[in-house]
Formats: sequence, C-alpha cells, structure tokens
Amino acid sequence: MGNFGHVIEDSYRNAYLPFLKAISKYPSVKLSFHITGYLLDWLLENHIEYIEMLREMVNKGQVEMMGGGYYEPILAVIPPQDRIGQIRMMSDKLEDVFGKRPRGMWLAERIWEPQLPLYLKEAGMEYIVVDDYHFMKAGLRKEQLTGYYITEDLGKNLKVFPGSERLRYIIPFESVDKFLENIRWVETLGPNPAAIFADDGEKFGTWPGTHQWVYKEEWLRKFLEAVVENKELVKPVTFSEYIDDNEPLGRVYLPTTSYIEMGEWALPAEAAETYTNLINEVKTWQDGERIKRFLQGGFWRNFFAKYPEANWLHKRMLMVSEEVRSSGDSRIAATSHLYMAQCNDAYWHGVFGGLYLPHLRRAVYENLIKAENLTEGVRSSGDSRIATTDSSQFTVHERDFDADTFDEILIRTPQFNLFFSPHNGGSLIEMDYRPKCVNLSNTLSRWEEGYHHRVKGQSSEANKGEAKSIHDLTVSKEEDLEKYLFFDKYQRVSLVDHFLKKEETLDAFRMSAYEELGDFIDRPYERKSEVRSLPLNASIRGQKSEDVRFILSRERHRIRVEKDLFIKGNEIDIKYLVTNLEMQSPHPPFGKGVGEPIRRMGRGDLRFGVEFNLILPCCDGPDGFYDVGGKDIRDKGLGSAGEIAGIRQISMVDKWTKMRVSFSFDKDTSFWRFPIETVSLSEAGFEKIFQGSCLLFFWDISIDKTFETGFKIKIESI
Repeated sequence: MGNFGHVIEDSYRNAYLPFLKAISKYPSVKLSFHITGYLLDWLLENHIEYIEMLREMVNKGQVEMMGGGYYEPILAVIPPQDRIGQIRMMSDKLEDVFGKRPRGMWLAERIWEPQLPLYLKEAGMEYIVVDDYHFMKAGLRKEQLTGYYITEDLGKNLKVFPGSERLRYIIPFESVDKFLENIRWVETLGPNPAAIFADDGEKFGTWPGTHQWVYKEEWLRKFLEAVVENKELVKPVTFSEYIDDNEPLGRVYLPTTSYIEMGEWALPAEAAETYTNLINEVKTWQDGERIKRFLQGGFWRNFFAKYPEANWLHKRMLMVSEEVRSSGDSRIAATSHLYMAQCNDAYWHGVFGGLYLPHLRRAVYENLIKAENLTEGVRSSGDSRIATTDSSQFTVHERDFDADTFDEILIRTPQFNLFFSPHNGGSLIEMDYRPKCVNLSNTLSRWEEGYHHRVKGQSSEANKGEAKSIHDLTVSKEEDLEKYLFFDKYQRVSLVDHFLKKEETLDAFRMSAYEELGDFIDRPYERKSEVRSLPLNASIRGQKSEDVRFILSRERHRIRVEKDLFIKGNEIDIKYLVTNLEMQSPHPPFGKGVGEPIRRMGRGDLRFGVEFNLILPCCDGPDGFYDVGGKDIRDKGLGSAGEIAGIRQISMVDKWTKMRVSFSFDKDTSFWRFPIETVSLSEAGFEKIFQGSCLLFFWDISIDKTFETGFKIKIESI
C-alpha cells in the first residue's frame, strides 16, 4: 500500500511479466505462486493480460495459487478477527479470479509465532512455507529438512515446509551448476526428498542488476533448461502435490522467529552491528556452521521498541480495529481500509525502505483515518484524499493508547484527531486533518542504525558484473552521505518546549549538537485543568461539545511552563506562560533553586522555543512551499533551511493535496526551519530521505520576568 504506480510498473516490466512468460514456455516446470492482494488488484486493473496468462497456467495444472493475508499483514501482531478476515478475503478473491480456493499460504516475512496454527486453520489454510532457519532454531539439522512437518496449537494442526536458505542465495545469484550441485546433495538424504525454494519474485528482475543477469544474460533460460534436461534428478511439483504424495517427516514446534536477516534488523543499532560482525566471523571458522545453527538475533516485535513511530502506528491500527468492530452499517467499507492499513511494510525497516519511506507511512495513516471517518458516518468527496462529515460535535478520550502505561489525550473533532502526550513533554504526537485524511505529524526521527558505520567511503557507482543479493550491496545512491549522519536526542514530535542559549545557532540545533537548558523537551507535564464541558473519562463516542480547552504544565527547578490549548473549528489556539517562581518570593536571590544550566546564563540571556515537526503529502516536492506573510524568501521549498526574524504569520502549503497549515502569532517571532533527513538502506543502496520539516519558533526572554506569548494553528483546504 502506498507504493508509486511507476515503481510497480517497472517491476511488472522488469520481473513479473518476463518471469511468467519464461515459465509458461516450460509446462513441466510447476510452481506454487503467491501474489499480494494489493498487487493482484493492480494487475486486474492495469494488466489483465497477465492475469489471463496466469489463469491459463492454473487451469493446466502448472501453477498452484497460494493465499495469505490480503494486504500482507504481519499476522501475529494484528487482532485475531483481522487475521482470519484477511486470509479469507484473499481466498475469496483467488477463488473468484482463478476458480480454485487455495490450500496453503505465504506468511508475510515468514514471521512465525507459535499461536498462529489455530487461526490459520480456522481461516481454511492447510500449509504454509517458512525458512529452514525456523526449523534449525527448533534443533533440526539441514539434512532433516527434506519435506514438510506437522505443527499444532491447541490441537489445530498445520503442515509447514522449510524453505532452503542455501537455495535462496543460489537462485538466481549463482550459476546453474551450483543449483544442480545442491540438488545432488539433497538426493542423497532419503527417499523422495524435497528441495524447497520459496522466495521473492522481485529477485528475478527488480533487484539491482538482476534483470540484466536473469534475462539478458539468460540465467533463467539456462536454469529452466537444466531442470527439464535433468528429469532423473529433479521433478518440479507444487506444494499441494507434494503433500498429496508424501507423508510428513514428523512433528515440530517452531520458536518465535523469522529469517536470519530479520534477526539482525530488529536489534538495536549497537547490537545489530555486533551481531552482524559475529555472524560474519563465525562463517570463517572451520566449524562455523555448527555454531551458527544456534545463533539468533532479535524478535520482529522489537521494531516497536526500536522505533517509537512504528509502535505508535501499530497501536493506532489496533485502536481503529477496535472502532471498526464496534461500528454498525459502515463496518464492511471501514474494514477494507483497516486491512489496507495493516500492510506490513511501513511498520519496520531492514534492507528495504519500509518505515523510512514517508509515502508508505502516509498510506497507512490515510486508510486508518478513512476507516475512522466511515465509522462516524463520513461521506467521501470526489477526491479520494478528501472526506467530509456532517457532525459538528467534539469527543474526548484519555487513555494509554500506545501501551507505555501513561495516558494520552485524544481530541476528536469534525476537522481533527489530536493526540497529546502529557508524559512526553506535553507534546502533540499526532495531528490528523480529517477532511484530507492526512496525519501532519507523520515524521520519522533520525535514529542510529547498525549499518551506519558502512556509509563512510561508499561509492555512488553500482556494483558491476553478475547480479548480487541486496544483502551484499554496499553502494550509495549519492556522495557524502556521512555528512547527514547525526541523530536525534528525542522523538521528533510537535509542541516541544526548549530553553536555549541566546547565541545558539541553527546548524547546531539541526545537527543535535546544541545545549538544552532545562529538561522540558520530553519530560512529564501535568494536566492542570479539565477539558471544558467534558469529563476526560468519556468514551470516544460519548459526551460531546463544540470546543475543547485544557492546560498542560511542568515545573522544574522553580521554572514553570504552562501551555493553554483551545480547540475550536479548524483552529488550535495555544498560549504559553513561562514563570520563574523565585521571582514571586518576597526576597528572591536570583537563581536559588533554578536549574544549573539556566543559572549559568545569567539574567535574561536565553531563548524559549516551541518546536513542530510536520510533513505534508507533497513532502519536499515542487507542490509544497512556505508562505511567510510580508516577507520574500529565496528558497520556499519545504525541504529548505534558514532563519527568519520578526514574523507574525507563516504557512506551509501543499498544492498537490490542496491544503494549508498556517501559524499566526500575537507578537514578533523568530523562526528556524530545516528538513529532517535520514540516511537509510534500501534495495538500491544507501540513500537520503526527506522525513518532514522542523519548525522552531522562538523568542528572546528574561528568566527573571514572566513571559507570555500565543499563536494559532489553522488547517484548511484550499
């Protein structure tokens, strides 16, 4: 979900179509075939000729279609009802298109947890395919993995095939002779043994260098001919055919795991680098395979610990799933958007962009908001990105949405979903503009990754010669990426309060190399007032009002910051009050009780700033720009950086989505802006990605005087 049409079209031209055409010429080469629901819909709409070719191969018995979760969710982390619903939705679609209901399925990212058999069986699945790595973690040896095993949970059994890691690296990256050599080894392991290959179709033309290698240099033709010519050695069969002709090899209980590379990616940065180095070292040892068999990295769910943005996205999905289940007539339409939002790519990051790609995160949030809108009787306009509601009422809820034991505050209006986190600096962690189904807070912080040490010295030239697995690529898509390797000290959310030295610079702030005076950026604030006209324990669909107001406050080292928030219509009115409580004493010795960093500044010599991190759907493209009232700036792009003093109004404009976010101030305000850019790994190498715009509004203040300021945020369609 969220991928660009031209990207899918390139994969179709370079991999999907030539692969299927090549296979169709060799009818004795059978295979089991899985297409994600999103891609299947795209093919039905854009390339029906592909579907017709595949349908003919199914009818002839050359291809068995496999099922799965329709939008490729990580089944273990979505609610049980959604697991079953996604699988059945896929089976229904395959039966409708190809005339046969699937017996088995592809498990997204091969992420296995022991409770899955119960739900897969209920959804009608007979078998799945994971990796031999899963089985080795259960204590089996590679020579024992020449067929399928039975596993179960609460008496519900499931047949499980172990896909060969060795074949994943041979096909299509090594010579055909290497493949035949591996098959001859398998042949020695018992009667009617299976060599099991199950992997991504993108390896056959989409991954860098593979189209040249697989088709122009004819690796695939040579491979298919070798299979056909060696009938006494290898017989291609579908998974279902093998099950029908062979008994299981035994019973196994697989531990929670995925493929070996996922174990590296799920670890924290330092641990990931150490683990990778250890695996590479073990490979050089004489008995390395014996030891490697018992090494395991991280656990997929730890992406929610590694990236707070992924955790929040996941918990928002759970919240929407709960809302959809409790909805009435709108449930069917809302469920479709919920399932789209469960597409796994945007929830994690490895060698592919995943979480790091803002358009994938945007698609998840867009579908979550659409599902929410539908549960409240929202009607959609002609533009698929716009929704409107007849309701004029607000609802409020306070609960622990992100499962960190601390409550957040949700203010839901016809225009907004606003999630405030009192515990995390009294910050605004999600700001949805519901008419456009956009989360403006969809910014990813600059987190350190285990692979960042490899960025320095990488060439921007692609590897030459034969195709390489993307796990072996170290190319950079542009030069000097190490200049962008600085990391954030806190999560890039909004309404973040700063005390800075007066001489602090934009560059130091941008590179997280500045000194923070005080500890207000991410420490707990208290809610000092009730939401006006509403008890905060009201349910989301409970008591209602036409406006909302509350105050968040933090006192530290005798400095108190209060932010008074008032939400009405499509505006958020924010007033700040900064007070030195020592100055309220009859005989205040300046600095007594004041934090050491602030005391060192002397009287008056500091800045108070409020930070926002926002991203519009246009990102840093040509349709987005800053509009500064009364001032002409040379670079207006949302990816620009600079400082402007004495402003009273500034807007962020997105002409593509047709929306504007405006800030207006009650006094002259200084303003820093710069792009949040990450350096991450993708299938094409290291790349810099725009994640949002950081806006810091600040004022020079005297710490021995009370400081007051106010500003309004207005979001509107244009």
